[in-house]
Amino acid sequence: MAPPLPLLLLLCAAALLPLRPRAAPAQPAFPGPEAPAEELLRFYNDLQQYLNVVTRPR
Repeated sequence: MAPPLPLLLLLCAAALLPLRPRAAPAQPAFPGPEAPAEELLRFYNDLQQYLNVVTRPR
């Protein structure tokens, strides 16, 4: 016997919940003052992107 349609739709929606995108990217973590230049550059690029997304007008 097949499950009722509303129950099937509810289960499908619950399975897709973890796939939804977040509203903003996660804040980048500072690698420390002794980090290599490439890692610091990556951090500052990620930080700039994060600030652009968080402070953009809506």
